[in-house]
Amino acid sequence: MIELLGRADITIDFLGVHTVLPSIVNIALWSNLGYNMVVFYAALQAVPREVIEASVVDGAGPVRTALQVKTPLVRSSIVMVAMFTLIFALQLFTEPMLLSQSTPMISSRFSPSMYIYDAAFTRNNYGLAAAASVVLLLCTIALSYGVTRWTNRANAQEEAAR
Repeated sequence: MIELLGRADITIDFLGVHTVLPSIVNIALWSNLGYNMVVFYAALQAVPREVIEASVVDGAGPVRTALQVKTPLVRSSIVMVAMFTLIFALQLFTEPMLLSQSTPMISSRFSPSMYIYDAAFTRNNYGLAAAASVVLLLCTIALSYGVTRWTNRANAQEEAAR
């Protein structure tokens, strides 16, 4: 693909000003995609065949079966994957750290974990690094709690509607 672009005089700098963030997102996405797909695959395998067959007998097509039958049954897996992805995003460290060695576009304070690393090992300010770690922990706990409360509220409202 890159060879074809090179023949057409098209160059893409994946570490440029406007492309470094999409590059990091791409790396992080592909590093977690396999794990998330295994979780979704296991959840979909746990959906009873009788429920799917009943929806087909009732006249539901593949899209309606997926959206109105399977999705509510795998909602807990969707919430779990969303929460793990949120936590992973808050702790993003490896991808920007590796790319920061290749480009000056990524500062040492790109993510909270990089800020903590910079405070501890570059500036030798261990107190600041410890305090930032606690703040990151509290933010992670608060966001995780918010996600679970929001999804539990949505589940309770859906159950009440039935």
